[in-house]
This record gives sequence, C-alpha cells and structure tokens, in this order.
Amino acid sequence: MTRQHTIKSIAEKAGVATATVARVLHGRGYVAEATREKVLKAVSETDYRINHIARSLKRNRSNVIGHILKSTVPNPFYVTVARGVEAYCRESGHTVLTYNVEGDADTERKAVETFLNWRADAIIFTTPTSEANVDLALNARKPVVQVERPQSDRTDRIVVDNYKGARAAMLHLIDHGHRRIAFVGQAVDPALSVLSTYVEAERFGAYRDVLMDADAFDERLVSFGRAYSIEELTARDVPLSDGYAALRGWWAAGLNPTAVVTSSDILAAGVLQAAYSMGLVVPRDLSIIGFDDTLATFLAPLLTSVSLPSFDIGQAAARRAISQLTDPRTQQPVVETLEATLIQRA
Repeated sequence: MTRQHTIKSIAEKAGVATATVARVLHGRGYVAEATREKVLKAVSETDYRINHIARSLKRNRSNVIGHILKSTVPNPFYVTVARGVEAYCRESGHTVLTYNVEGDADTERKAVETFLNWRADAIIFTTPTSEANVDLALNARKPVVQVERPQSDRTDRIVVDNYKGARAAMLHLIDHGHRRIAFVGQAVDPALSVLSTYVEAERFGAYRDVLMDADAFDERLVSFGRAYSIEELTARDVPLSDGYAALRGWWAAGLNPTAVVTSSDILAAGVLQAAYSMGLVVPRDLSIIGFDDTLATFLAPLLTSVSLPSFDIGQAAARRAISQLTDPRTQQPVVETLEATLIQRA
C-alpha cells in the first residue's frame, strides 16, 4: 500500500520543522531560499497534495470563487468576462469554478446550490437570470457580484454606461449625414416592445434622444427582436438573428433607412446578412453599427461597433468579490460603471 505523505513526513524528508513546511506550502512567512528549495525538492519526490477540503473547513475559507455564466455561445461577451475573472483570481491565489446555465433559471439555481455545497467563498453572476437565485446566494451570507443586467439591487454590480456608448454611435452617424437611421433591439415581448432589461432601454434611449434632437425620429424604423434560445441562435439553416427580418421588412415597406444601429453584434450580423441577400453594399448603400464588439471583426466588411470592456468587467467583478472577503462591508452595495467605446471600422 502506497504511503500517504503528510506535512510531518515531508518535514522529516527535508530535515526541517513542520512549521517551515507549512510556510512554504501556503506561501506565508519568511523561509530562507535554500530551505525553501529543500522543502520543494522533498515535495516533488513524493505524492504529497494539500488537502484543500480539510484546509477550507479549518479556515472557513475555500479560496474558490463560483462564476455563473448565462451562456458561452453564441455571444463571446460572456467568455471574455470569464477570462477576466480567471485572470484576476489567478493572480490573487483563488480558483474559479465556472457553471454555464444557458439562460435557464432552474439550472442557475442548481449552480448556486452547487457552489454553496462546495463552500465557494463568493459567487459572480454574468449575467443573472433570476432574482430568486441571487437572493439564494445572499441568504447564505455569500459575497455576490452581478455583471450587467442585474436582477437585484442588494449586491455589488459591475455595469457599463450603455447610454453614453449608444449616443456616441448615433452622433457618429449624424456627423456623417445620416438622418434615416433604424434601430434593432431585443425585447421580452416584441409585439408590446417590452425591452428585456435596462441595458436595452439605455441603448434604445440614446438612439431615440439623438434623433429627437435632430427632429428625425421615425418609430416605423424601430424593430424589437425576440430573445432567442441557444438552439435558435446556433441553428445552421436560418438567418442569424431578427436583424435579418427587420431590414428586409423596412425595404419591403419602402422605408429604406440609410443606416442601422443595433443593440448587439448578433443583431448587426443579421442586418448584414439581409443586406447581402438584397444586393446592398455596406457601407456604400447602408451603414451598420453593432454593440458589444464581439463579432464585428469577424464580419465582412469589418463593422463599426460599440465596444464593451469585457475582460476589464471580469477583472472588476472578481476584485469586488474578493474585496468583500477581506473587508466585509456594512455600507450600501457598490455599483462600478465602466465605459463603452465606439470602435470605427469599415
């Protein structure tokens, strides 16, 4: 039977005290470099592994951050945020467990319960699907951070100034002489034009306000698409998004916008597909601006888009979560707002 090595056996092998081994393994306290090398050599020659479960029970801290992703496809925004979370946690000595829930509230609840069972120190939602699930984590006295589209005002939130970003896009088109500018957004109920979240409301609000100031707003050039399921968005035999139907509908009605602003690159890609199918040349016949800058550089031509600082958002979320572990706060939740930037392309 293989011997299970312990800190004591490692100390005996290296010829040092157990406390010295502990300082080396946990990275705390001073240890002479020569001694550290002896300990690490002894560890490398054995099968010793730190018992993280026992350690977390003793310290009431697991050094694990639970990250719940709304989805991983088709929008790269979520994956880039996850990279930011992982990068910050890696530097701070934390491990990230990621759970993809594909926008399903029941799966999201299971994710929260899983992280609670694994004694995760904090939970990040990118982005939350259900307020009840956010409350579930809060009621377990876990630090919680919500990224964009928050469902609750009881936690720290990392958000983006969507209004400012969308306004920059609109002013760019106005400066280039456009007045018949259409908008494609996402709504919970397209028939009622009920916007999905305040994020979509901010983006549409900037569009409307700029055109109202220019006395050029035409509600007929506004289209709200559905919030697609993962299966629909990844289907290979249908247009990419409701942006496709919107543009063809405007042309069929003789409305003929000269530019289209969308609330996501996915919707912009659908508009571009429709333009191609109709023989329109972008940007000669039609200008298109996306939002989030996730697909814009993979399309032809390269689209102008409002870029979200996705990686920075992830880092900010991880920083807020970890800061709550070391400095529990009693004040109101913190809302950190990052800037969106218009990236001009072809």
